[in-house]
Amino acid sequence: MAGVLSLLSAAALFACGEARVPGPAASPRAALRRPEPVRTRAARMTPVVTAPPPKATTTAPRAVEADEHWYFEALSSDGRRALLRQLDPQSRATFHIRVVDVDSGRTLEETVLPELAKIPASTIGGKPTELAELEWMLASPAFGRDIIKGSHLAGSFPFGACGRLAAAHGGSAISFDAGDWLYMADDTGRVRRRLVEEAAYDPRFTPDGKHLFFRRSTGTADVLAKYELYVVPSDLSAPPRAIAGSAGMRDRFVAHPDGQTAFAVASQSRGPAPLPRARGDEARRAADTCVVSLGLRPPFATKRLACLDGAEQLVESVISPKGKWAALSTKKKTETAGERRVEWRLRVVSLTSGKVVRDEPEPPGLAVRAISDAGVLVQSGAGGIVVTDVPQKTSRAIDRPIDLGYRGFFRNDADLVYVRGGAVSVLDVSKDASE
Repeated sequence: MAGVLSLLSAAALFACGEARVPGPAASPRAALRRPEPVRTRAARMTPVVTAPPPKATTTAPRAVEADEHWYFEALSSDGRRALLRQLDPQSRATFHIRVVDVDSGRTLEETVLPELAKIPASTIGGKPTELAELEWMLASPAFGRDIIKGSHLAGSFPFGACGRLAAAHGGSAISFDAGDWLYMADDTGRVRRRLVEEAAYDPRFTPDGKHLFFRRSTGTADVLAKYELYVVPSDLSAPPRAIAGSAGMRDRFVAHPDGQTAFAVASQSRGPAPLPRARGDEARRAADTCVVSLGLRPPFATKRLACLDGAEQLVESVISPKGKWAALSTKKKTETAGERRVEWRLRVVSLTSGKVVRDEPEPPGLAVRAISDAGVLVQSGAGGIVVTDVPQKTSRAIDRPIDLGYRGFFRNDADLVYVRGGAVSVLDVSKDASE
């Protein structure tokens, strides 16, 4: 089991969001879900390209190279700033953060955190002296300076999170992953202690900075749901405690602008659960994937808002900014007359009513990217860009030669903010391609 945890965490620390959730190996279909350039007829659209800023906080901005890959970590609550983190699959020797003004494309701030990047990707299941060696690295003044620099950029974004690093608003506390272990540091960069003995990931601070959420490996549930959400006071005045109803909760947490509630998807393996039926005494199984709300203040109550009725594996999900809609793609293996097949489905659920509003086979070459609070769903990939108005039951293709990347954020009901390389662009999904 230790070896499995090491392998999973090694992929988690340098990948995007959901990559930290253990699951089956990627299928050939998954390759279609990677963002690829959309080759369509040329149309009028000039993306906002990052221009060199007059001043940066730590390192001077440089031109974005064609082979650079940046992950869109977060959009600020006012929709004006984007937080990017560079992905370096070659050497993994950098931890580069950039804050970009959405409307002008200017790089406002950026920094490189070389000391944080030196921390091993996996620390569980290695040699007996690894903990002592790791904590010697964490005690260095250079490491403390690194995490303080990172906290200044990440702290003003939702949950203060950027990859393996998170900071409370105002910088009063910092949390970070060192391999598979989660630590807390104070505002001077001094590392206080490891939070739990088990593997733990995805630190996120509440909007008031008083508490920290994180996912902890408990080993008490099935493979998909063995990670539960825990919460601990930022001042470490009480030990971490589990949050009921959070097993299998995945990344892509969405914070409501009021700072009171967050939304996420919880995915668990199915188990037989007898439920009443109109006829017969057959047993059917409980739903395994639900959209859940989470209170951001004590007692941090959770509530299931909508669940899928089908024994299917969750592949991707997006939630609207205020938690009104969610879109989820799933796959299910079936066998008919000795022939094995994989069925892919797309469902859009209203989190206000809890009902599935749209249920259809998911076309190949498209992946869900974002959904607005008005119920406008955007899909993109090798198959182009498709915009669906779920309440109006209409869909149309956007004929523009752009790539929406791995994820996007709606800053209102029409403007979708996305990343191309290291530049930030805005797509008005309410306009036709001819406009």
